[in-house]
This record gives sequence, C-alpha cells and structure tokens, in this order.
Amino acid sequence: MRLEKSSRTKGRAAGAREEEKSTPPARKKVLIDRVIQEIEHLPTLPHVVMRVLSMAESPKISALELSKTMDQSLAAKVLKMANSAYYGGRDRKINSILHAIVMVGFEAVKEIILTTSLFHTFHDARDVQALQPLWQHSMECALIAKRLAWIYRYDSLDEAYLSGLTHDIGRLVIEQYFSDQYWEIEEKREAGMDLLEAEKEVLEITHAEIGGKISERWGFPANLVDSIAHHHDQGWTVNPVLGKILHFADQFTLGQITFSGMLEAFSKESMNYPATWDSSDLESVEQILQEEMAKAQSMFTLATDKSPNTNPPPSP
Repeated sequence: MRLEKSSRTKGRAAGAREEEKSTPPARKKVLIDRVIQEIEHLPTLPHVVMRVLSMAESPKISALELSKTMDQSLAAKVLKMANSAYYGGRDRKINSILHAIVMVGFEAVKEIILTTSLFHTFHDARDVQALQPLWQHSMECALIAKRLAWIYRYDSLDEAYLSGLTHDIGRLVIEQYFSDQYWEIEEKREAGMDLLEAEKEVLEITHAEIGGKISERWGFPANLVDSIAHHHDQGWTVNPVLGKILHFADQFTLGQITFSGMLEAFSKESMNYPATWDSSDLESVEQILQEEMAKAQSMFTLATDKSPNTNPPPSP
C-alpha cells in the first residue's frame, strides 16, 4: 500500500530523505515528526469509523444513523462484502445497510464497515496487494483482538478490532516516505536484528510510535492511541487492558506465543478467562481463534476487490 503524494509533498518527502542522510541521529526523530505533520494529503478515515467507536458509549445510535454517515462509495463496498459468498450471499441479495444488519448481524456489519473504511481510505489496490502480508497480519490481529476483548470482558469490541487493524500503520508510512531507510531496516532484520532495534538505529523512532501519532491525528480515543503506540514496549498509561489485548493478539498472530502461553500471560497480568470454563471450553476457544486467523484471508480478498458493484446502494 502506498499513500498517494501530491507533487509538493513528494518534494518535501524527498527533501526530508536527503536531509536525513546528513542529519545527526539525535535530530532524526524531530525530522520525522515534522515530515508526518507536513504530509498534507494523509487520508482521514471516514466519519463512520468514529460513529462505530462511539456506539459503545452511545447505544442509542441507530443503524439508520450509522448508514447515513457513509458516502455512496463506501456503502457500496460494505454491501458488496455483505453480499459475498463468505457471508452467505449466494442465496439472497442485500440491497441496503439496514438489510445487511438484519441478514448478517450488527457485529459483522461493524467489522465490515471498519475494514472497508480503512481499505477505502488507502485505495490503491496494487500497492495493497504488494503489502499483502502486512495487511493480512493486521486483519488477523484485528479479529483475534476482538475475540480476546470478548473473553476478557473489555467494554468495546470495536475498539479492540480497530486497534488490531491499524496497529502497524506506522510501517506503511515508513515504507512510503522513507523508502531508503525502510529497506535498510529490512536488511538489518534479515541479518538477525530485532525490528524495533533496527528502526531505532536507522530512524530513531519506531513504527509503533509513528502509528500512535497517526491515530492521534485521525482523532482516535486516547486509549486506542496509547495501545497502538505501545503495542511492543508495553508502556501503556491510559488503558493497559486494551494495550495487553492488542499486544498479545499481535504476538499470537505472529506465532510468537501459543494459545496456552497467551492464557498464562494474561493470567500473570491478573486477567482471567471465565472461571466456569473447562478444558473442553478452552479447546473450543482455541479452535475459534484458528478459524478467525483463516477468516482474515477471505476478508482481505473481499476488502481489496475492486470489481464494480452491480447494484449501487439506494439512499438510506
């Protein structure tokens, strides 16, 4: 995925890269902060994303109000995904957001809205495909984080989902605006260096810190910004519960921790699954998490499909 740059921003970004080559390491972080702020075209997420997040605090928000927040293009993408075979669309035709909620459920529709909103914002399908491993990992992390939020009774499943979906957005910015440094970081990783150490050595800032700055600029709630900015270093100060959910979801989807190891890690953090669950329940939960990982591939394919929608959605 590549963010489209205006000619003026191209010059600024290129100039920043040249300046960085001759800039002492101590000034690199300041330089990157300035570049991030100067990226005038950096896309903003559709307003519907914040409406979905606010529903946890304002349950009176209706499905009709939610549907009115979407423009026709985004609504078409949501309906196309809801009509896919993955969501059982072979046997019926969904022609409105309200109908989608009835047919596939409100939780599923909110997942679709959050996912398609992000891909709708970064709409260059060729670049999305080029970075498929990173995007697919983000979708896996989103689905697992949402499940973990349910298991550990976090009050906003949507926040957990969005935290997983956007937690690595900083890596995309590094790849786009600091391409030389991006490949230098990748070379260091291939040589065995830890990702964060490589980023610090090359840029004096990590992708997690950049992601925190971007999510703050997007107007995300403070606890969501905090969880994204510290999903590696665990330095949460706003809402450690969400931070731990994202941190362990990230580790689990990367294969850095097993299911049983994850449960033990949560337990050490005084977060426990329901006491009534037995070994059979835990086996079922592990199976569900594996199914969610597989689901990410299908959702990625649907979210990045740019073939035209044959039936544009009617106005709500």
